[in-house]
Amino acid sequence: MTGDGVDRVHAELIETQYLQARNNILAENTTLLFMAVTALGHTAWRIVALWLATEIATQVYRQFRMLNRFARGVPATNFAAYWARHHAIYQTSIGLVWGTTMFLFAHEGDPVSVAMTVSGLVIITSGAVPGLAYNPPALFGFVITTYALMVIRLLGFAGGDYRILAAAVAAYAFVLVLMGRLQGSTVAAGVRIRFENVELVDALRAQTDVAIAARAAAEAASIAKSQFLAAASHDLRQPLYALGLFSGTLQSLDLPDEARTIVGHVQTNIDALEGLFSGLLDISRLEAGVVATKIEAIATDELFDRIDHYLRPMADEFGLTLRFRSDGSAVLSDSALLEQILINFGANALRNTVRGGVLIAARRRGASVRLEVWDTGVGIAADDLARIFDDFIQVGNPERNRRKGMGLGLAIARRSARLLGGEIGLVSRVGRGSVFHMAQPLAAADLVTARDVAVAADPLAGVRILVVDDDPEVREAIAMLLRQWHVAVDVVGGADEALARIAADPGYTVVLSDYRLPGTMTGLELVARMTAIAGQLNACIVTGDLDPGVIAAAASAGIGLIHKPVQPARLRALIAHLATGAGAARG
Repeated sequence: MTGDGVDRVHAELIETQYLQARNNILAENTTLLFMAVTALGHTAWRIVALWLATEIATQVYRQFRMLNRFARGVPATNFAAYWARHHAIYQTSIGLVWGTTMFLFAHEGDPVSVAMTVSGLVIITSGAVPGLAYNPPALFGFVITTYALMVIRLLGFAGGDYRILAAAVAAYAFVLVLMGRLQGSTVAAGVRIRFENVELVDALRAQTDVAIAARAAAEAASIAKSQFLAAASHDLRQPLYALGLFSGTLQSLDLPDEARTIVGHVQTNIDALEGLFSGLLDISRLEAGVVATKIEAIATDELFDRIDHYLRPMADEFGLTLRFRSDGSAVLSDSALLEQILINFGANALRNTVRGGVLIAARRRGASVRLEVWDTGVGIAADDLARIFDDFIQVGNPERNRRKGMGLGLAIARRSARLLGGEIGLVSRVGRGSVFHMAQPLAAADLVTARDVAVAADPLAGVRILVVDDDPEVREAIAMLLRQWHVAVDVVGGADEALARIAADPGYTVVLSDYRLPGTMTGLELVARMTAIAGQLNACIVTGDLDPGVIAAAASAGIGLIHKPVQPARLRALIAHLATGAGAARG
């Protein structure tokens, strides 16, 4: 869409931005009250009052000057461009007002005042991302201005802890800008597609030839959407992957207790971003129909062992019991999808249980096996049973506590279950607990292949790794982390250098390669070339590309493929898995 069409989309976005501006005042004033009240305990009341008056004045200007003039259609020419620019200038000015709180309320000798001020600013800027995504320059002006003042103030304090916090704040600002770009592009694409659909309907009513052209246009739009999703996924996963690896490296260092606490908070927020992002992409893949199932016989005992490894730390953290009960049966299903479903059920049960625990069971029922997850949690009201599987729905979590998840686990589980030909059942009583269950076909015991893998005292001992990735930050982060684990690692940025390394030294234990590399050679082609030189390699593609063609090509070649971001613990497990030559990774 070009020319008038682009202007039309932009005008619609700006119209929507201003129409919802009045609805943002409650959230903004809640944070305003938080900042003022917490500052009074550390800052002179006259300074707090002066800042409060300045912020309220900006709101009065917005409500009674900007919005009223916009509603009257002033000015008559270049309306959308004028108000987009005006809004960007206003939000940048607001960023200055909020950012100055670091100089007014945050005091070097009072860490509590610093923590409360930073928390308030993170809250107001995080909440601004969806509200300002309709006008990205306004979002960037607000976020960058606010965080620039935060970083300047923190770097002016003495002490390494404040510098670590400044780095964490800068990294979070970078992530917010990336998320704002993605959401802004998605919103604009949605408006554009809506206009295009209206135009297509009108054209279809006119003539058959236009209908044929519309179908071709729709197919092209679908391809473009898939390409956009793949590109956005890759571009956002790269910095998240690097952030996670850097954070994992920091956690392994000998840091003071306060610095370790700060790093822990950084990792918690990275985990939340990764969880939300991965959940959204999982839903997109399931709805797009690009997830292929691999049906095989799965022993429930082995399945429960893997689930226990994942859920046990969470149960220990919450002080809950976690028990498994299996009758030794086996099911015909997709191992990865079934494991994901039960983990989502189990994690949901643990998050919503205060006392008691969770039981995961397999019970044979004729020609099928019923898989059940019991909990002694808060239960679910009858009115909420119909919506508990909807996206972003969290019953009993109005404050949106991230420790209780993002509201996507059950939505993903329902889509995955339907892909496996099953339906999820739910029985719940308020105050007594819930039971989630689904059935899968019973498999004959002789179809199950035993998996006997020898476990060394240190599975990474003696491992030598070659990493191929075009992103310098990812290379630096993974090299730092692996060396912290005392693993011999070489990192290169392209295919030519990787082939030279393998030709000179074919003795690498594991090869990890990105899919998108500089030049014309892909990661899959590189692994094939390296195998021709060195023989069989324990290789895996680590990529942010969700193109189903890439996934299918890796499966066809028998090469493992795992999607970024990969958390440090999962990366360690992947390397140990590859080092044993146990097979291809999936994920």
